[in-house]
Amino acid sequence: MRRGVCWAVLVGAILAGLAELAGCRCSPAAAGAAAHAAPAGAVAGLGARRSSAMAPPPALAVRRGDLRPRLLLSGELEAARAQALSVPQSPAFQLQIRWLAEDGGKVAAGAPVVELDNSAFVTTLEEQRLAVATAADDLARMQAEAGAARAEKEFAVEQARTDLAKARIAAAVPVELLPRRDWQDHQLKLRQAEAALAKAAADLEAQRAKVAADLAVQRIVLDKAHREVAASEAAIRELVLRADRDSVVVVGDHPLEKRKFQPGDTVWTGMTIATLPVMSSLEVAAALSDVDDGRVVPGMPATCVLDADPGIAYAGRVVEVSGVARESRRTALLRSFAVRIALDPGGLRQARRLRPGMSVRVEIAAAPVRAALLVPRAALDLAGTPPRALLAGGGAAPVRLGPCDAFWCVAESGVGEGEALRLRAAAAGGHAEPAGPAASAAPAGPAVRWAG
Repeated sequence: MRRGVCWAVLVGAILAGLAELAGCRCSPAAAGAAAHAAPAGAVAGLGARRSSAMAPPPALAVRRGDLRPRLLLSGELEAARAQALSVPQSPAFQLQIRWLAEDGGKVAAGAPVVELDNSAFVTTLEEQRLAVATAADDLARMQAEAGAARAEKEFAVEQARTDLAKARIAAAVPVELLPRRDWQDHQLKLRQAEAALAKAAADLEAQRAKVAADLAVQRIVLDKAHREVAASEAAIRELVLRADRDSVVVVGDHPLEKRKFQPGDTVWTGMTIATLPVMSSLEVAAALSDVDDGRVVPGMPATCVLDADPGIAYAGRVVEVSGVARESRRTALLRSFAVRIALDPGGLRQARRLRPGMSVRVEIAAAPVRAALLVPRAALDLAGTPPRALLAGGGAAPVRLGPCDAFWCVAESGVGEGEALRLRAAAAGGHAEPAGPAASAAPAGPAVRWAG
């Protein structure tokens, strides 16, 4: 029996000390409250020896003080600047991924990151080169034929000029020296020679124009064939996406299947397959629930902890909060504001484990509530609507609560400073009721989600 009494007193002293460390200003009966929360057997043993000296029910008090709540957000690391590796423009609109670097792996400058299927261009490249050779041969043949035809036309012009000169000499003989019929015949031949020269000159010009047009068309055909070959060769080169600097590969998400890209996936022109982030530009992209609208503003300090490395905390500061809440990807019932948090540059330079896409827990120190009435959460019944403060004399008073932390809540109305309260008591056994889900949820009044 004596051993049971000693254990009960020891447990009571430990619980009373923990209550003082938590910031609770308990009444002088705190030791009795701790003893009241001890195991039932020990309390029963103590009651058998000291039933006349049983302490009154445990009591707490409403006090006035400052509350410094903290808001918890979840997010992930993102890079503000990055090289986007997108599907280049090519004769084929749809392409297939043949090879892809490992997500999160390191690549050196100039190393391939993505290789797209180029079989369609390789098979047609030889045909296009043959078309170039054929077009070049046709152009050379047309130029040779045009030269021969031009020489023939030019000879016809010179012959017509010679005939015209002869006709002029014959027509220049006076009519008195020739018979009238011969003279008229010479004049007719002169006009015919003039007409023949004009026709030969016109044929030469027409042939020159026709040859120029035909050669221009053939040159266009040749240029087109050259462009097709150049486009295929460039497409074959550009279908290998390379890194422009040393970086980490972040594989993009497939827009239709909601997963990372994989070899064999079909992609389209302009689609981003992977990015190479600038590690010095890493920041945290977090989500603020719409019920906490106005609780976070730019300039607030933040502490970021990686889920993959919880032993290190990175300092940061809120730099942007979106003005419109967007629906969550998981369900349309949840809406949140996008919060951008810049990490301390000094911590980024020393961090080597940071990778884009890592999940981050963000703790933001909200604006403190000064000189407020603080009610211990252990003396509140948060399961009801509205919540109630458990009075030391019995009964409960409905209260309107403001922000809370792990131990205290701001009482906006319902209780007064110094008012004595009691702990939530279990139905049997004398244990203090655990806070439960209701205690950790946001209190009534303005909906908030404070840490704790």
